[in-house]
Amino acid sequence: MPGLGWIDAETVRFRFENQKLKIPHMGWNSAEIKKRDDPLFKDFGDDARFYFVHSYYVRCNDPSNVLAITNYGLDFCSSVVKENIRGVQFHPEKSHKFGMRLLKNFADLT
Repeated sequence: MPGLGWIDAETVRFRFENQKLKIPHMGWNSAEIKKRDDPLFKDFGDDARFYFVHSYYVRCNDPSNVLAITNYGLDFCSSVVKENIRGVQFHPEKSHKFGMRLLKNFADLT
């Protein structure tokens, strides 16, 4: 699926033929922050965990747009960035202290 075209990426549905992983990906999972200097993830350590409910993920064609990755059968982009655009695959509002911190950081961007 092409999306809005703001980020050079495509939306891909999870498909696990050789693994017994459920779709949608639902529950807590960690995120490996790739760009620690990005203000969206200010004051995050290596223990960032978020709540996911999704059947699709974004595959960025430009690695510089990948802000964080998560593993669920494969490494996928769980947060994107391009100029002043930021996006996350998880639900910050359901992600306890990590989600609260991320929402605060997002509010501080404006």
